[in-house]
Amino acid sequence: MEPTRTLMLGLLGCLLLVPRLRGECWGQEAAACAWGWVPFEEGCYGFFPRELSWRRAEAFCQRFGAGTHLASVHGAEEHQAIAAMLASSRPGQGSQDGDGDGDSGVWIGLHRPLRSHRWQWSDGSEVDYGSWHQQPGPRRRVCAALQDTADFLTWNSDACAHRKPFVCKASA
Repeated sequence: MEPTRTLMLGLLGCLLLVPRLRGECWGQEAAACAWGWVPFEEGCYGFFPRELSWRRAEAFCQRFGAGTHLASVHGAEEHQAIAAMLASSRPGQGSQDGDGDGDSGVWIGLHRPLRSHRWQWSDGSEVDYGSWHQQPGPRRRVCAALQDTADFLTWNSDACAHRKPFVCKASA
């Protein structure tokens, strides 16, 4: 059923994000993205409802090729486009995949490594935008997730070992 959901996500993404796309959904911009991924500016975004730890989700994204990581977010427009894509797929309505931790949200590529006071994107890009609801103290290794309770428009930090659905971003 996952291929069908991916197709539906791609089609919904085309309908919801057309005003923000630089080209037509079925035109040259869309051709640069893999089937079922949603184009936006210079990247392609894929939502995966499978719940994984942050580290495993990052490894899953990297399997799609060089330049593919958990999504980095560099501005309000990009953030809103990702939130619209996620809202159309309703990831917060699914099961918790049996691990029982009850966490909500969707992993993105932002994390703070152990013994570091600085946040980093998994793709190595500059941290130049944020939409925090809550950040933790400096002693823990934590990762960032888009909060489904806030329509994916705010970020929350959580233990990287928790399992969540995730968004990958590929360079177009």
